[in-house]
Amino acid sequence: MSSQHYDVIVVGIGSMGAPTCYNLAKRGVKVLGLEQFTIVHENGSHAGQSRMVRKAYFENPDYVPLLDTAYALWEELEEITGQKLFHKTGLFYTGPNQNNLLEGVKLSAQKYNITINNLNESECLKKFPSFKLTKNYEYLFEPDAGYVVPEQIIKLYTKLAINEGATILENQLVEAWSDTENVVSVRTKTATYIADKIIFTAGGFTNNLFPKGKNQLVPRRQVTCWFQPKKPSLFTSEKFPCFLYTTPELPGAFYGFPLLSTGDMNSKMGIKVGYHYPGEVIDPYTLHNFDHEKESKLIKEFMHSYIPDGYESVLSTKSCIYTYTEDGDFILENHKDYQNVSIACGFSGHGFKLAPLVGEILADLSLEGKTKHPIGFLSSNRFL
Repeated sequence: MSSQHYDVIVVGIGSMGAPTCYNLAKRGVKVLGLEQFTIVHENGSHAGQSRMVRKAYFENPDYVPLLDTAYALWEELEEITGQKLFHKTGLFYTGPNQNNLLEGVKLSAQKYNITINNLNESECLKKFPSFKLTKNYEYLFEPDAGYVVPEQIIKLYTKLAINEGATILENQLVEAWSDTENVVSVRTKTATYIADKIIFTAGGFTNNLFPKGKNQLVPRRQVTCWFQPKKPSLFTSEKFPCFLYTTPELPGAFYGFPLLSTGDMNSKMGIKVGYHYPGEVIDPYTLHNFDHEKESKLIKEFMHSYIPDGYESVLSTKSCIYTYTEDGDFILENHKDYQNVSIACGFSGHGFKLAPLVGEILADLSLEGKTKHPIGFLSSNRFL
């Protein structure tokens, strides 16, 4: 067993770990990133071709100042890489009048002067002909929203981190770790690594590394479907934006994306649609053991009822992990029980849009012990 010393070790090189490694390395820090699978995989939270980026945050308006900075960082990443990463399709919200989700969207928009267009039925039919509209529904449109491709982003951040001097190792499952006064130690099957600091960005596997914190984090299966549309021309990004659609029959919301033609996932994958609501509690290592027909039933029924031209056949059904906290907000902090540990977890299915900023914040916390960004509401102290 070999022993090597680093300034900071990052455990979990996915949505948050990859940008964290980059932000550390570009500051001249000796960084080691450890990933138990490969860089980009389908065993965690980041797989699935697309993630929404939006500002009118129905979950909690406290995220909006963070999102303002994240938007700027997405632009910066495009400039650094020379690649188109953020695809602005706009975001269509609809649901019954006075629905909590829509009220949350309007609250954030009003508080932070975010552009939200109120549409009437005829405007919706002209602009978005694929949606079946319902009486007594409200129709909102956020023009500056869109999506990014998570697999593409993680690969880019990993490459950037390596170019800045970071060491990234795949297939390195952490078997044990410790934090003493001046040093942290991480053991895998092949080596023991020593560092001054450690950052955990392990998603749904965080409970395996912090068993005492299991009551704060609940990994759940999130199922999404890809549909072959009956009329593909109606589902390009020009005619079919990202959407969040609430119904009176069910809590939560259905969400989806247009036919994509970016990265190494192309339009042949069809329209991606999911149900944003807590799924089955799982052991993350059993993520893919599920009944596809049973778990996709609600999504298919939604498509039949509200986007009928989008459903000719089901192309694929896949799953990823949502790791929920009790209130649905993140945990992002220097760990209260360990001197040299920072942690980001519990993103509850809405974290990827902030990935560039989370990487910056974690670098701040680990190296400086604090950050200028307003993350006080994301401390785990709220659960005490």
